Amino acid sequence: MFKQFNRNTKLFLLSTLLYGFSFSVWELFFNLYILSLGLNNDLLGLIRSATPLAALVLGLPLGLFSDRVGRRASMLIGLSVGLLGMFFQVRLPNPALIFAFGLLQGAGFMLYRVSQPPFIMAVSKQENQATIFSLNFGLLTVATTIGNLVAGQAPELIERGLGITQGTASSYQWVITAGILLAVTSLIPVFLIREKKDKAESERPRIPLQQIIRKLSARKIVRRLAVINLIMGFGASLLIPYLNVFLRGKFNIGDNLLGVIFSLSSLLVFIGSLISPWLVRITRSRIIPIVATQGTSLLFLFSLGFSPILWVAVVSLLFRTVLMQMSSPLLDNYAMLVSEPEEGGTIASVRGIGWQTGQAFGIFISGFIQTRFGFEPIFITTGLLYAITIFLTWVYFRPGEKELSFAR
Repeated sequence: MFKQFNRNTKLFLLSTLLYGFSFSVWELFFNLYILSLGLNNDLLGLIRSATPLAALVLGLPLGLFSDRVGRRASMLIGLSVGLLGMFFQVRLPNPALIFAFGLLQGAGFMLYRVSQPPFIMAVSKQENQATIFSLNFGLLTVATTIGNLVAGQAPELIERGLGITQGTASSYQWVITAGILLAVTSLIPVFLIREKKDKAESERPRIPLQQIIRKLSARKIVRRLAVINLIMGFGASLLIPYLNVFLRGKFNIGDNLLGVIFSLSSLLVFIGSLISPWLVRITRSRIIPIVATQGTSLLFLFSLGFSPILWVAVVSLLFRTVLMQMSSPLLDNYAMLVSEPEEGGTIASVRGIGWQTGQAFGIFISGFIQTRFGFEPIFITTGLLYAITIFLTWVYFRPGEKELSFAR
């Protein structure tokens, strides 16, 4: 499979693999680090809302910036800024500073992410696009698997080596910092990418931002893509960032087991991402696999939330994650296929704005709900919001997909 890909595609996928290691360490321990500082769930929710808030406010300008500056440069800038924001969030244990650098992190990673889909479309052949979108997503989960396994064991090793008390802020601080520093290596493959300059593209007159906004807002497909991301992002942000907190609070499990559980989850997502292109081929559709896998995942979501048995909850988490996540790259691919090449970054940012709007509100609200009512209402709300997006995905996109030549 890799032999079919050109040099730029291989470098891009290598960068994803290296970057994913840091992301896994961050997701596994950042919540626990904040709580270890003595801050409560309300402040945790406020701090976690900084990243999507920045992406929300700056999303459209960053998408336009990516379209004009180029994908390689945008990915380099975005990844560098995002990692810098992560680093200072764990090195400066002040809530106000953590929030401020969370804004920086959000802006950086928004630029990085909106540049990826149009980059994939530009460097790949149409018959390989679903595979590359899925593989990019899958390799991120492979890195997450490795990161979770290593990170799950790291606190104990660091605590022994440095004489740090178990579960303290210093322990989590060192683990997360090490992951971020290793992730800096992900900049090297992006730097080595050779982006071809399109002379016709560079000579095309620049369209004012207001005109772009009017043009995109007039397109029904763009509005629908944004609505799907808005509802899904809100539902996900209520629960997914806090699954480690849920498992620890309900079943009193340690860092080692948390690392194993989330590493297994990531490994299954990678396997699922390899299956996704096959589902596209046999169904001659991208929308059918999205709806089928997401719909099935709802059963495991509720089983995870309400089962009193640890092994049932863990199995449910694994199946929920793989079924929900394996559809994500297919929707990214669909969005790019219905977009003009020169608008790829801007449309990706519109979708990102929808997602980050949901994230900004959901992450903040979730902290308040957890403190006062626990996780039960969160699981119910997330499940209902997911069900709405699954229904809308079918209604919005399936009829039009039948008329497109790529649905084969």
